[in-house]
Amino acid sequence: MQRENDGTIKIFSARACAAPLEEAAKLFEEQTGLHVEISVCSRHCAEPVAEEATGASGGDDFLVEIAEAGVHDLAIGGAEYLLDDGEVRGIVQKGQRRIIACRRSAIVVPAGNPANIQSVEDLARPGVRVAISMIDCLKGLWEDITARLGLLEEIGRNIAFHANGCIAIVEAVADRRVDAAFGWTTFAHLDPGRIEIIEMPEAQQILRGTGVALLAFSDNPDAATRFMDFLTSDEARACYEGYGWLAPSSQLRTRRV
Repeated sequence: MQRENDGTIKIFSARACAAPLEEAAKLFEEQTGLHVEISVCSRHCAEPVAEEATGASGGDDFLVEIAEAGVHDLAIGGAEYLLDDGEVRGIVQKGQRRIIACRRSAIVVPAGNPANIQSVEDLARPGVRVAISMIDCLKGLWEDITARLGLLEEIGRNIAFHANGCIAIVEAVADRRVDAAFGWTTFAHLDPGRIEIIEMPEAQQILRGTGVALLAFSDNPDAATRFMDFLTSDEARACYEGYGWLAPSSQLRTRRV
């Protein structure tokens, strides 16, 4: 689908990545006079519903929705594998990607932490109800964490909810349908007052990148590339750090990697 180029930079963003992006876009607009229009997921990510995955929803809706719309210049995802898949499927232009920042894995629990979850090991206790996401940025995260601790089977038995993405998993926790979920420290801003974040020791944490990519059907590539470059600036990355993301320089300082 071809659109008339009015100079607007159109971005499709994962819902849970939108807040810092909106702040960075305002700074960019003030400095350049270029307009940035942000769209977020309008399917599983759109409404705060504790939606459980079914056999028909195992795909990555982030990429499906971008491809079906075909009108955006850029995409921002919550995991690099999504942009890898986008390149293979011809949605993302090869070599036209930037890393903005990373998120740290954490345990998300209902306000008050009624099951007294203090660590990943607590998720292996009999009867603890655990939620995982089947799509997008959280896909496979639980395995990455638990396998390193030798708790893959024990915690796997406690998985009681298979969510359709970030917003669904946060809502499942907030509604107390589960005792805990695997998520990101940055989820704290999504539903304050109804959820709490239990941070993991650094050695147990998994980092996944939040990246921006130029899309194959962009008709405003020069302006879009300019915004991509802005998102890797210290000024823009500060917007992400304010929501709990780690910018690459912060990772080097704190994790010595």
